[in-house]
Amino acid sequence: MNRKIVLWVLLLFSFCVIKAQKRKLPLEIKKGHLFSEWRINNSVKTRVMLETGFPKIVINETFAKKYLTDIVEMKKAPVGMNIALWGTQKKQKISYVIKDSLVLNGRKIFIDAVVADMSASKSWKNRDMVFPLRDLSEEVEINIKDRYMIIGKELEDLSNHLKLNVKYDKKLKGFYLPVVLDIFDTLQVKERLRGKFLLDLGAPNAIFVNRDRKEVEEFVKKSDRMLLKDRAKFTPKSHVKLAVLMPQEIHINDIILRDEHMVALKLSGKQSKKYVGVIGNRFFNKFIVIFDFKNNNVYLNRNSNMVDIIK
Repeated sequence: MNRKIVLWVLLLFSFCVIKAQKRKLPLEIKKGHLFSEWRINNSVKTRVMLETGFPKIVINETFAKKYLTDIVEMKKAPVGMNIALWGTQKKQKISYVIKDSLVLNGRKIFIDAVVADMSASKSWKNRDMVFPLRDLSEEVEINIKDRYMIIGKELEDLSNHLKLNVKYDKKLKGFYLPVVLDIFDTLQVKERLRGKFLLDLGAPNAIFVNRDRKEVEEFVKKSDRMLLKDRAKFTPKSHVKLAVLMPQEIHINDIILRDEHMVALKLSGKQSKKYVGVIGNRFFNKFIVIFDFKNNNVYLNRNSNMVDIIK
């Protein structure tokens, strides 16, 4: 056979193998959090909470003991080792650590994970795994509106996408966006806040602002006219200083967001102190989002008439 033909056949085969690695998986929104059903070793169904601003893979101890003991090496965790939800003080005791390879969604990857009893945690119970998407080491497309995700997304024509000028937080394995945040009332009078906002798929609202920071507290006070006064619909806990802002529009750099509220509260924990706020999944619901972790890029393609891009 002609040498050139052999070469082209090999290239075509390689291309097909690469294309075959793309996996489309379902998404689910429950109580404001984002879930997907994955498979371990092509057989074990795994209920996964997706994260983009959390430093560790966390596996439910009950699930790990039932399905993983014969697949990966689980080592006893050092005494006193624990992990906390982002923005809280409450800590979960870690029982095991896993540093091993695992076949996840048909692809073998290395995982650096901890195992904890999630049954006592209101936020983490009834799930098998909390998973930072960066640990997939692939480009990921998230479409919350149409309820799917693609792992191994090809970065092809991105001309219709807005590229966010994000920065990478190594400790949280997440992206943050340096933001100029303007909120407008019904008379188009605005208040402004500048700072770093963590991009967090695990956050159930569009925008959170962190009242642990002085500039945020001043921002909330100046925005008093936009506060939700009727608190009959929720019972805020005094220690979080929760307030809800109801602006007409929210401008996030070059993005205009309409008819979304903002949640102001105290975000405890060392890592949260440096962030003015969080951009959560109700914001991402209005876009098809591509996370390019290899090059530290995020791309947005609008799929809602409740958001506009300033050209």
